[in-house]
Amino acid sequence: MLSISIVIYQLDCDLFRRLLDSLSIALDKVSEGSSGISIKIIDNGNQQTIIENLSKDYLNKLPTLEIISGMKNIGYGRAHNLGILSSTSKYHLVLNPDVILDSDSLIEGIKHLESNKDICAVAPACEDEKGQVQYLAKRYPSVLDLALRGVAPRFIKKYFQKRLSRYEMHKVLNKESAVQVDIISGCFMLCRTEYLKKIGGFDERYFLYFEDFALSMEMKKLGALQYLSSMKIIHYGGNAAGKDFKHILMFVISGIKFFNCYGWKIR
Repeated sequence: MLSISIVIYQLDCDLFRRLLDSLSIALDKVSEGSSGISIKIIDNGNQQTIIENLSKDYLNKLPTLEIISGMKNIGYGRAHNLGILSSTSKYHLVLNPDVILDSDSLIEGIKHLESNKDICAVAPACEDEKGQVQYLAKRYPSVLDLALRGVAPRFIKKYFQKRLSRYEMHKVLNKESAVQVDIISGCFMLCRTEYLKKIGGFDERYFLYFEDFALSMEMKKLGALQYLSSMKIIHYGGNAAGKDFKHILMFVISGIKFFNCYGWKIR
């Protein structure tokens, strides 16, 4: 029924426990016991011993949990593909380790996909750890949108708030319970596995950043992407604005790859 891949690079032990706690509760509503559920944790940070020790406490709740270790950091998308391309499930969840699931999140998403065959993937309603709304579903970006959101300082973002609100679809997502979108975030993507495999999973040319944008564009060729307000999560992740120069450079390089492939929109 459902497969899940979680890629870990720098492990936050407390947050990882909270993720597994929330995941086990959400999975109880999807399937009695563990029937039809598989979970792969892909270790991109050479932390096998730590992950195994933390996971031991959850083997009764999550008996199908498997840890894939022993390789170097192979990149976010390529690591997720180890779980995606080997899956035989109907649905696959791409999940970040810095996410806490609402107890009804998975069952709501699966019910929605079951009832809407034209939808190939759904994105959740999201808040950060302070209760502030995060907008994970977006319109197709322009270069200016990404520069503002990804690397601009806060005072500049404030000046362009109206523009950023449009890009992040604030008015639409705050009113509609389910709405079609262009881009969904890789921190939580509930997808039809058949379609994920049909496009070959994540494009492995992206080592980090924009792999979820590219996946969204490829999935849209097969069906619609949708934001679903009844599917709720908490996300502790940040964005590129808080990263060092190396990550800013990776963000820019991946952005160029994305626009070269799917079309440049400057403003």
